[in-house]
Amino acid sequence: MKDFPLKIFAGREALAHIRKNGLRPDDISMILAASGGPKWLALASMDAFLLSEWFSKRLKPLHLLGTSAGAWRMACYAQKDPLSALGRFKDAYLSQTYSPKPTPGEVSRECRRILGILLGENGAKAIVNHSFMRYHTIAARCRGLISLDSRAFQTLGLVAAMLLNAISPNAIRPFFERFLFYHPKKKPPIDHFPHVPVRRIALSVDNIRKALLATGAVPTVISGVKDIQGAPAGTYRDGALTDYQFDLPALPDDGFVLYPHFSARPPIPGWFDKKLRWRKPSLDNYRRAVILAPSEAFVATLPGGRIPDRHDFYAYSYPERRARWEKALSTCEKLGEAMSDIHSRRLWASLAEPLPWS
Repeated sequence: MKDFPLKIFAGREALAHIRKNGLRPDDISMILAASGGPKWLALASMDAFLLSEWFSKRLKPLHLLGTSAGAWRMACYAQKDPLSALGRFKDAYLSQTYSPKPTPGEVSRECRRILGILLGENGAKAIVNHSFMRYHTIAARCRGLISLDSRAFQTLGLVAAMLLNAISPNAIRPFFERFLFYHPKKKPPIDHFPHVPVRRIALSVDNIRKALLATGAVPTVISGVKDIQGAPAGTYRDGALTDYQFDLPALPDDGFVLYPHFSARPPIPGWFDKKLRWRKPSLDNYRRAVILAPSEAFVATLPGGRIPDRHDFYAYSYPERRARWEKALSTCEKLGEAMSDIHSRRLWASLAEPLPWS
């Protein structure tokens, strides 16, 4: 449909299902939520639609997997009042303020403030004990120079990892170990994790806050997280280092994966793949996935012709940055409205397209 603000891309099995049956809430068994810092703001209205409409009467188990900011979004989904949690997260995120040259410690304190508001008094307990939401997140335990507190040493280690990753994604193994922090009732429907070894740690009320802080701990920007209960000693950082926008075989047996994403371009597998345009996720890994993303024409209508991103922290001081983000949020309400339109008019089959890297 011309000028429709939302694109729908589906892997081969999901596309066949949609063209035959459309798509219903109970067809979804898992949601993915990518890293991307402030980019998540473009998805806030879609999150609100999903929570207020699509999944409002949900009883069937629903897996949630996110890294970094995506993990914090999904932490809202798994609380007792998810819409209120999403609102608290949005308000706390918009109100971030920093000194002109913040240290990792300063940024970490602000992250703890935001997370404290997001979770509230009982959020950790609610997530771990949720009746049907199965919350999971990923963090990277760092080795060598990247595990150190020094920004200079971290940068050297990151450059080395970036160069080796250009040769093969397997080559970053000496630098990172992937840790999956999973819901204690059920692991996500992922049989194996490619390229980087994985260790699985059950989430608990005692470790979920640190796991959430760790998955968002951007190297050189935010302090690494140590002493996560139930996990080995070490320095844990951003889950995006191994799983930026995902290249995982998320293949539930009895449903599909919904992936609200902020770009109509192919997802970027790992943090070090951002400039490797030839590296795209496996089509087979996405065969049961449905990606929802703003069209490039819609993105062009946002302030600066792009969705909010981390560069805004450097380009705009508060409150100008907040004003730009609020304008973007207001414009992106059209994405939530588009989802409602798709649902009410049953437009899934007419709008669904093959994956953009098919």
